[in-house]
Amino acid sequence: MFNLIKDNKGFVSLADAMLSIFLLLMVLMAFNMMSDIEVPSLSEESNDFKTSQDIMEIMSSKVDGRDYSLIERISFIFSLNNNSISSKREVKSLLDGFFSVYLDDGQHYAFVETNQLDGEVLSSNGDHISADSVNVAIRDYGNYSYKLYIF
Repeated sequence: MFNLIKDNKGFVSLADAMLSIFLLLMVLMAFNMMSDIEVPSLSEESNDFKTSQDIMEIMSSKVDGRDYSLIERISFIFSLNNNSISSKREVKSLLDGFFSVYLDDGQHYAFVETNQLDGEVLSSNGDHISADSVNVAIRDYGNYSYKLYIF
């Protein structure tokens, strides 16, 4: 066995240098791996939120050249017919046609009136209560308050 204290050939220096180079490479590899980790951007996470707000904004605005927005027409139908069952059917057909045009097939929605009809679902294609992620847009018109759930 050789004596490390009386080492004149530099084995200890060589081992020390190799260990420091190995540690430096490990730190550089760890940093490189951390820079490759995907972090979702906030714009990707809030896409459904933007969609729900955009759809509700389209419903509230006069985009089709008519004098009344969809929210105004729905509120007018309800107030004219005293929230009857026939008015609910008419509103459901209006909403189903609207959502089939403006939403993708994979998106689920529920449109609810919360003030006059006590949270009755007017149009839906899924169960928003059991969904993992739900985004809500709210608009009021007159005595009616509408919520759009997109999940």
